[in-house]
Amino acid sequence: MKNVIIAVVAIVLAIAGFLGFKYWQLQQLAAKYKDAKEIAAATIKKDRSTWTMSIDSVFAAPIDKVWAALQHPEHSQNHLPEVFKKSTLVKDEGDTKTFELEIQVLGLPSQTMIAHMNYNQGAHTMAVVTEKGLQDLNVTYTLTSLAPDRTLLRFAGTAEDKVSIPLPAESIVEGALRELFVSQVHVIQKEMAASPS
Repeated sequence: MKNVIIAVVAIVLAIAGFLGFKYWQLQQLAAKYKDAKEIAAATIKKDRSTWTMSIDSVFAAPIDKVWAALQHPEHSQNHLPEVFKKSTLVKDEGDTKTFELEIQVLGLPSQTMIAHMNYNQGAHTMAVVTEKGLQDLNVTYTLTSLAPDRTLLRFAGTAEDKVSIPLPAESIVEGALRELFVSQVHVIQKEMAASPS
């Protein structure tokens, strides 16, 4: 009986140690994106189950080139398959597109969502509303020309948690939102490099 109790305690301690190590790893990965060079400025705040965010990046490219690249999220899986496991165009109605996305950030299990994107060509904005994921996003991507060869991308909006996450994990969710943005910046850069000038 004593050996059984020792074995059970050892198993419980091993599981607790493993979970603690995984949590520490996630914290380290999340911290990596706190000062990512792709992020020029960021504000991310949580109020109950709603995250409000504004994240900026600057591209060394003209606005029209960045805008053209931003309009092809269906290429995300080809450009960055370790994050975008799936980026399938489901419906294309000109300035309105619907995608099925499967995304994996911070080494967490991937999540699948439906993204509805509406493009405003004149304003260089793309509104995105997602559903069927762990969070519902309602965000806008806005491009602003800073100079003939410099373009500001602002990602602003909200993410509504559909799953309750314990308070200490907030930094992990913030890190995941930052990694998602940085990954999108990389996809835009790769799309610009792949398209003819």
